[in-house]
Amino acid sequence: MRFFYLIFPFIIFWLVFNVLSIILGIVYVYKNVGIVESFLFVLKDPLFWISLKNSFVYCLIVIPLQLFSFFLAFMIYSLSNRWASFFRIILYLPVVVPIASIGFVFKIMFNDEGTINDFLLKIFGLKIPFLSNYYYSMLVAFMLTFWKGLGYYVVIYLSSLYSISKEIIENSVMDGMNFFQRMWYIYLPLLKGTFYFASFLSMLAALKVFAEIFIVTEGGPGTSTYTLMMYIYSRAFHSFDLPTAIAASLILSFIAILLSLFIFKRQIENIKI
Repeated sequence: MRFFYLIFPFIIFWLVFNVLSIILGIVYVYKNVGIVESFLFVLKDPLFWISLKNSFVYCLIVIPLQLFSFFLAFMIYSLSNRWASFFRIILYLPVVVPIASIGFVFKIMFNDEGTINDFLLKIFGLKIPFLSNYYYSMLVAFMLTFWKGLGYYVVIYLSSLYSISKEIIENSVMDGMNFFQRMWYIYLPLLKGTFYFASFLSMLAALKVFAEIFIVTEGGPGTSTYTLMMYIYSRAFHSFDLPTAIAASLILSFIAILLSLFIFKRQIENIKI
């Protein structure tokens, strides 16, 4: 019972800013315009579908992020305690640095006249329009999210690797298993639950990405990086169309719930097996 007091502030915070905000949003839409009309407007808006497509494209970063995080965590796991602690600190530093400061640094670095283009021009004689090109702008946002979240998922995988009993590893070595056999038959099966959990967190974060896009590209050029959160923000604070913004946010919440149920269902099936 004493542990309840530790999580009680979080429960109050979650109820007020999550549950209550959703309820108030539905009530607001229903009383002012009608929730059906708001949903129909959103579903007929071409810009909404563009933002939804970009959000799902952004979710593709989950796959390389998780794979690279795992292999990087495994490399750190194989090091001595001193070097492992050093790399854990170095990799986790971007996680605690405010996203606003990182975003402005990336914007300066990848500007058409920024340090990256200055380097490319001096060494290779070329100049890439990172923030003014339809495709490169999304790549810059990907890189920012990848660099920002890498250390967080490395720590998650490291905690799972350290929880594996040393006796299991030692017995596999004594049985003559090589590195690839240990990876396939021991590490990956034991870390499958961690993969599901980390993929779930990173997919939700990618689906709700906003700060990185807003600071670096502001949704441009054109609509190349215009995500669903940018659509919600634009409808609420630029057009002052709160019913539409609330309806779009409810659709985003519904998509996040469906993805969560799918991942948890796969995880439960894996546990049963």
